Amino acid sequence: MIKRTGNHCVYLLFERLSQAHGLRHGVFTRQGGHSSPPFDGLNVATTTGDDPASARRNQQVIASELGLPLISARIAHGCDSCVIERATPDEPLEELRARTRQTVADAMITTETGLGLFWGFGDCAPILLYDPHHRAIALAHGGWRGAAGAIGPRTVDAMRERFGSRPEELIAGVGPAIQSCCYQVSDAVYDAFQRDPRARDNASFIQRADENGASSLYLDVTESNARQLLAAGVRPDHLDIAPHCTGCAADLFYSHRKRPHADGRFGVVIGLAG
Repeated sequence: MIKRTGNHCVYLLFERLSQAHGLRHGVFTRQGGHSSPPFDGLNVATTTGDDPASARRNQQVIASELGLPLISARIAHGCDSCVIERATPDEPLEELRARTRQTVADAMITTETGLGLFWGFGDCAPILLYDPHHRAIALAHGGWRGAAGAIGPRTVDAMRERFGSRPEELIAGVGPAIQSCCYQVSDAVYDAFQRDPRARDNASFIQRADENGASSLYLDVTESNARQLLAAGVRPDHLDIAPHCTGCAADLFYSHRKRPHADGRFGVVIGLAG
């Protein structure tokens, strides 16, 4: 990934997405920003204990850096998608933003220009998709529940149904998430992946024994989402996968699993320039 330093922020770009004309995106680290400890850095979440004013100020840092106003639906930790589009061609952005805030979904798709699809992440995988032929984009939230419900392939399906996108033409990136080195899970998580063959056949679980010989199950959220995209028809040479485990890279990213009681969320954005 490509590292960029901006005004009060440090962020990463996927190499393939960064080459797309008129597309803007960023996976923002926790470095920079205006939040105080223990949320120190560029925390974008207003609901995890940080001063909401600081989190909103950090969101504005991101919006200014990319030159796009941010827009978000309400995450449900599921696998539903929503279309972000103006009710009329001249609908003001603030009205669109207000409507979107009331929408519950874990994937946003759009062809609207001049706005950035935005969410905060803390161990779940950001999935970014771009259709250069139809000028359509998507941002999906691939936590373990989303991965168990095949959120990536479902988002690809939604883009095909709504915009005519073809999986083999999509440019994709799977961002930092918690990996099997840090993420021990229960049998219930494993069972959840068995309900959808796209999730079951592409899940990245490993068994690992502790020092006493007891075996435990671990999940790689990044790899599971990446495998699902490939199975959905995304070409390997169109897919970038972030190498970072959010559980390990505490200097770069927030991690809900590692610091469940006092941590933030790092921002991810994809948008089409106006």
